[in-house]
Amino acid sequence: MPDRHAPAAGPWIWRIITFLLWYAKEFLIANVQVTADVLRPTTQMKMSPAIIAVPAASETDAEWTMISNLITLTPGTMTLSISRKHSILYVHGMFVDSRESLVTDIQEMEDRLLQAMRRRPGDLRRPMEVPVVVPEDLSPSEGEG
Repeated sequence: MPDRHAPAAGPWIWRIITFLLWYAKEFLIANVQVTADVLRPTTQMKMSPAIIAVPAASETDAEWTMISNLITLTPGTMTLSISRKHSILYVHGMFVDSRESLVTDIQEMEDRLLQAMRRRPGDLRRPMEVPVVVPEDLSPSEGEG
């Protein structure tokens, strides 16, 4: 099994073309899945929506913008928010079998995107744990108690 953190092979333009073809395939599959579910009778729908925090490897404004837009453009998923400080994407998914499956799918998309966008893909590691986020408008004394 190939290491998902290994540098991408091939010239930069080839990686972009490969990503675009892969994304087009995923986009079509997602369209078929959402359309099929919408056309089913309500009692047979397979929707299982969830909001998931996904650890991300994006670093630049362009990378955060691209991954957020690609997630939102893909039928059945939508980026709700990002936390650059904590490297987290908050994603709503329509068909979530498990948290791990959605995280894996989103991270695969991000890995492929970053390998295509970066001239030298480098390190695609992410935070291992989702951090506990305290609203910034609360002072430490207000957050306790």
